[in-house]
Amino acid sequence: MINCPECGFEAADGAKFCDRCGQGLSADNLPRATPALVPLEPGIELKGGYKIRELIGQTAHENRYRAELGGETCILREQLGPVATSDEEPAAPSEEPPTAAATDPAGPSAKTADLKLRPAPIAPSNGDGKAAESAPSSPTDEPAAEAAPTPASELTAPAAEATAETESAVEATPTENGAASSASENSAVVLEEATAVEAKEEAPDDLGEVFGRVWALSLTLNHPAYQRAKVGFADNGRVYLAYPDIPVTPLLRRNGARMEEGEALNLAIQLCQAVGVLHRRGLRVNDICPASIVRGADGRIVLTGLDYVSNDDEIQSDPIYNDGYTAPEIYRAKKVDKRADIFAIGALLYTFLTGERIEAESWREEGSPVRFYPPHVITPALEQIVRRALAFDPSGRWNTVDTLKAELLKLAGAIRIRAAAATDVGMVRELNEDAVMTLEYWRDSQIEPAQGFLYVIADGMGGAEAGEIASAIAVATIRQEVQTALESAAKDPATILSESIETANRRILEYQVTHPEARGMGSTAVGFLITPPDAAMAWVGDSRAYYSSDDGLRQLSKDHSLVQRLVEIGQITAEEARHHEHKNVITRSLGARPNGPAGVEAKALRLKRNDRLLLCSDGLTAHVEDDQIQQILRRHSDPYAAARELIVAANAGGGTDNVSVVVIFAD
Repeated sequence: MINCPECGFEAADGAKFCDRCGQGLSADNLPRATPALVPLEPGIELKGGYKIRELIGQTAHENRYRAELGGETCILREQLGPVATSDEEPAAPSEEPPTAAATDPAGPSAKTADLKLRPAPIAPSNGDGKAAESAPSSPTDEPAAEAAPTPASELTAPAAEATAETESAVEATPTENGAASSASENSAVVLEEATAVEAKEEAPDDLGEVFGRVWALSLTLNHPAYQRAKVGFADNGRVYLAYPDIPVTPLLRRNGARMEEGEALNLAIQLCQAVGVLHRRGLRVNDICPASIVRGADGRIVLTGLDYVSNDDEIQSDPIYNDGYTAPEIYRAKKVDKRADIFAIGALLYTFLTGERIEAESWREEGSPVRFYPPHVITPALEQIVRRALAFDPSGRWNTVDTLKAELLKLAGAIRIRAAAATDVGMVRELNEDAVMTLEYWRDSQIEPAQGFLYVIADGMGGAEAGEIASAIAVATIRQEVQTALESAAKDPATILSESIETANRRILEYQVTHPEARGMGSTAVGFLITPPDAAMAWVGDSRAYYSSDDGLRQLSKDHSLVQRLVEIGQITAEEARHHEHKNVITRSLGARPNGPAGVEAKALRLKRNDRLLLCSDGLTAHVEDDQIQQILRRHSDPYAAARELIVAANAGGGTDNVSVVVIFAD
């Protein structure tokens, strides 16, 4: 067995790359050997009062500890400090004098460790709505003063807090073309002056190239998607970075696990947002792989590695090689720019969707096409996005990460509707007076693509075969009216649906006039009209509409019933209403009022992926509790299976009434 020099994970002898982080394990890809770093014993106290509690991680070149400072725990990263050598050969003088641009400490030729990470200058508009390219810095511009680290006795660095305020001001003042307002330039000046004053108070410790880079970025980068060091210091030949001890979980729970497309898209969009923050500062991340990303307590991603950040004109002397995630041009020491990060995001998205790593080892030459089907079935549009991000030649990828994010957002906003309807007479009644109607319309065309979905449940009442007639008139009328209204597209969906139900009320009253024997018949009605991602619902009576998400089940409709009114005025509780002797008495219905409207109510809502909708008659809610409904809706991936179980559950609970359901999944 061999240990990965990057993350310490054990790999079999002869393995080409680490299964955890992707670090290449072939001889030509292994990082330069570094002296072994013997861990410190628990209880040792470091500069600033940090006391080691336990070793929590170790690689060939780094130790990680859980430490204590002032009663609070933190995470310490430890590496060997820079070693000064006196026998280095002097650099040969350049044959040509350096150009003005080469002297700019934040210019395109600067090494990452020398970057001052000032906010980018404002690009003036060129008159066509786009920002003109910013001019290079003048050779006479004075570089910003080095940001001094906070005294180690405090975990929160004042300089970082000042930077956070400045960064927030920059992010909060965008112009129409997306560039920051001129106020950010003033903020940058304030920041440089503040860090200069801080530097005069205390000389910064030499943290070496890697930790120095991470510390500089931590002081100037204010984004929740990046793990930032709060303190950097040197002690006894070793250098340290201190981080808050915040609970996180690995991005991928186990090798081979794949995600649903919705979750994969969400994570990829978050990655694009985080990477875009550095790209807008003229930097690229370079280290984006499963081992460098975790989930925070809120479930959002956090990038833990700022060690390999660089600019577009720098190929580091010791770049990271995460086989399957590192862009091919980095292996071949070719021109590298921000499109290398786009490749890494595409590679991670491939892993999310398939549970596999791209078959790429050292990328000396273009490999075979990325494999999806078989065995992996991916939505074609998403597959094309991944393939373009993974183009071997950078020119075949998107030019910016924001363009990739826009494509992902467009795809994530597309919602597919699946639905199933079911109705049953129940265990007691002889006739089924419920009526259920579904109407789905979908046209996939380059010209005027459209889709619409109409679902309605009507619960008839009145006996003597009149109840089923009333519910049948209701669903037929609603369908006809909605189809006619959608052709003109002159009204919003909520108005269309509510007016259609009111029209059904008039049709039932007209039927009563011509059929005196049917007087007293009526019906409830509840329906959804969906044009993804928008939806509208309307109802009258006590048939219900529910909305189910990962957060729980919520009743969208409000019963037009006597017991609901008693609950509203405080005479009974919601639990008492379930068993009240007058629980079946409704106060509004279709056909109940000879004159005037039925009193339909309507609402609009917006759907997102993984939402569930339910329409049901009171035959379901009389016997199945809301928490059981939620469990059934979330347990099934097929709406038909969920609809069938809801019917079975109602009958198992007594089945004293007809029961009808329409289950709608938004994918």
